[in-house]
Amino acid sequence: MSATADVIRLSRAAAESIPAPTAAMARRCILDWFGLAIAGAGEPVSRLLRSMALAEGGRPVATVVGGGQGVTARQAAFLNAVAGHALDYDDVCLAMHVHPTTVILPPLLALAEERGLGGGRVLAAFVAGYEAAGMIGTWLGAGPYDRGFHMTGTLGALGAAAACAHLLGLDVEATARAYGLAASQAAGLKAQFGTMAKPIHAGRAAEAGLTAALWAEAGITSRTDILEARQGYAATQASLPDAAVAWGGYELDRNSFKYHASCFGTHGAVEAIAALRAAGLEAGRVREVRLTVDAGADRMCNIATPQTGTEAKFSLRFVAALALSGADTGMPDLYTDAVTARPDLVALRDRVTVAFGPPDWPPDLTEVEVTLADGSRHSARCDMSQMGADDTRLRAKFLHLARALPEGAAQRLADRVAAFEFEDDLRALCRLATRA
Repeated sequence: MSATADVIRLSRAAAESIPAPTAAMARRCILDWFGLAIAGAGEPVSRLLRSMALAEGGRPVATVVGGGQGVTARQAAFLNAVAGHALDYDDVCLAMHVHPTTVILPPLLALAEERGLGGGRVLAAFVAGYEAAGMIGTWLGAGPYDRGFHMTGTLGALGAAAACAHLLGLDVEATARAYGLAASQAAGLKAQFGTMAKPIHAGRAAEAGLTAALWAEAGITSRTDILEARQGYAATQASLPDAAVAWGGYELDRNSFKYHASCFGTHGAVEAIAALRAAGLEAGRVREVRLTVDAGADRMCNIATPQTGTEAKFSLRFVAALALSGADTGMPDLYTDAVTARPDLVALRDRVTVAFGPPDWPPDLTEVEVTLADGSRHSARCDMSQMGADDTRLRAKFLHLARALPEGAAQRLADRVAAFEFEDDLRALCRLATRA
């Protein structure tokens, strides 16, 4: 088996001639991420880590998005990835169980700023990294995620390395070494969901991918078959698959965006409840709610009695209560300790139960059944894998998240991202995404 070589070959080919719809999806990812990083830079985890990085010092060659400070490329990759994931509102690739853009894009921007590279090369490298991670994720399946690995931290490091190696123009052998060096740094545990450690997983993956590519460029050695090696990435994360790696077309085309500022596993409940509310459902008449979801949600977003705003994002019951009450679940400011403790929402939360579907239950399907005070029952379903990109919602989300920028800056940033491949000065673009 030559899984590592196959992934490198196929992902490089995918980046050679990118179809227009795929490039458009990449630009959506970039715009969405900039908004999230601008807003996420104000989160406590981002502020704490930024202070530590600035105290550490280093050659200021790259920009802290949202903050404006100059830091090293590795620091920028780390800090910007953390900021992009801090709100847990960033995009998702269902095939790889990864929040892809926040681990792949920040190291590319940091390298581009340091080396004066343009948007066309960055976009191609983004596609290469995304497709590499997508192929590995499809090849491995959900095994690593089910075992408790946060794949944004683990597989994300490989996607970032693949992207950075492509941007640096590394040959196949050096790229394979970058994969190996990234795999040895990959880490992240789902037990940390609901804490500051979760966005740090994304930051470390972005930094690990950048570092691995730079080490490979410098000549640091590594195994070049890390995916399929005995005691290598697949064998330790889950098990070595029998099938060969395959590419079934651009995984990027199927990228999923978040329109609610909570764990993606809660979104099906929100969308289904929204449909019921549109049909006339009123929270005051609700006696009980039953959510039926894939069993994997139990290890992802089933905190029964959240105590903090961060924990609330990983609570199917509480997010369902927010949706039932008519709260705007797309507003990151909603998820606070005070809101989580509100007696009316706690009472509504405690009327919600979570059940798990049979083994063949689709992983992204949620069924909501509401029983009203009069005994009548109303139900709705939502399969998040069928939810496509909505440019109107994405732009509104970006403009809300980027509202802290100086007047007119958010619009100018959006306009430049719309022509990202023709952007020659990514330093100027990144500096436009700062609050200063």
